[in-house]
Amino acid sequence: MASNDQEYSLSELVNTDIRAPIPTPIVEQVLCKEPFTAVPGVINIRDLGVYASPFIGRGVAYRCGALSQLTDEGKTILAKDLGIKLILNLRSGTETSKDPEPDIEGVKSLWLPCTQQPLPVDLNDFVGDDGKKGYLKMYGDVLDIYKPSFRAVLEHLKDDRGPVLFHCSAGKDRTGILAAVLMGLAGCSHDTIAQDYALSRIGIEPHRETLLKILSQWGKDWDRNTPGMAEFSAIKGSIMKTVMEMVDEKYGGMGGYVKHELGFSGEEIEKIRANLKR
Repeated sequence: MASNDQEYSLSELVNTDIRAPIPTPIVEQVLCKEPFTAVPGVINIRDLGVYASPFIGRGVAYRCGALSQLTDEGKTILAKDLGIKLILNLRSGTETSKDPEPDIEGVKSLWLPCTQQPLPVDLNDFVGDDGKKGYLKMYGDVLDIYKPSFRAVLEHLKDDRGPVLFHCSAGKDRTGILAAVLMGLAGCSHDTIAQDYALSRIGIEPHRETLLKILSQWGKDWDRNTPGMAEFSAIKGSIMKTVMEMVDEKYGGMGGYVKHELGFSGEEIEKIRANLKR
């Protein structure tokens, strides 16, 4: 380690309360190393293949936050260095209209409408127990209404059309669920999926204050002290483990979800798994 580097523990950093800052020098160190990928103008970007190995190969699937601040250098990195062929935008139509997707030569940008409007967030659902009730409701809804987008990514992977990048605004919730779909389908353990999810606590740190303000504005009378807000803002691996347990119970695992909810055959699922390993 270079002399100007500071010692840190990823496991400790991801457990940092969302209301407390992580020292900037440490954040800068972490974000320029795997599993993160340095792309100017993009927050919380990382390669699923780092944590999901050997089930997902490196350079196959990437996750991140919004691309609206992507620089020209960042465009070159995505298109040339990472070889991204498809970018899936999981943001809402309103979010996308406010901050449009960038045009990147040689890269297809895809946005698909949800099957229905997301359920409204009730902070009362997040009070206590790390907000598990609220997250199960919210993430269960994501699995339901984002099926067209999730299917599109899996179709792309099935046909082996090149690396894919998917994102929402912070790269935490909608992006986290699609990452869980891919990792769960590939064969990753719940612990591994939870660890990947929790890394967003570090990935969003450069924009943490802005994101917290945005969340506080979701409700007319919300602020950082509103009961349930701390849990709603948190990024805890235990939440994703609870969601994966729900998926096991409701769908028989991610394989069952992809087969019965997204409509892929067993043969197609095996093809997707094989292409994820590349």
